Amino acid sequence: MHRVSSNLTIFFKLFIPTVWLVFFTSILITIFTISSQSLPVLTTTNFKIGYIIFYLIFIILIYLTIFQLKRVELGPDYYIVTNYLKSYKFIYTDIESINNISMGRFDLITYRLRGKSSLGKKITFLANKQLYGIFLESYPEIARFLESLTEKQNED
Repeated sequence: MHRVSSNLTIFFKLFIPTVWLVFFTSILITIFTISSQSLPVLTTTNFKIGYIIFYLIFIILIYLTIFQLKRVELGPDYYIVTNYLKSYKFIYTDIESINNISMGRFDLITYRLRGKSSLGKKITFLANKQLYGIFLESYPEIARFLESLTEKQNED
């Protein structure tokens, strides 16, 4: 098996959301527990509602973007996808289409599956271009198959 996901995946998937949630949740708790004499601006109803809206929007954004990243290892016959809690094995013919967005040293790759799996219908991962390229060079038949399914988009 060849790991093709970037090492930054675990940073984006675990570290960023954890730090964000701890920091902004502590501010949220402070806003609701502090006395109005200490910080009158932070205890107004408008500020509290605005902060709750900001907090919820960013939780939804983190869930819809960063939390969808998976770690992917490719092999000659199948590939393994993990969400860092469970690992699942898939075969390449399960892939319906591939969306590839180039972002410098990394590619944001989405495998759209033919049917719904335990991880959903899409598998999104941050691929290290070098590791992904090494795998594709090592297995040209898989590279041709994946290339036939790929829709490239360049975002620079």
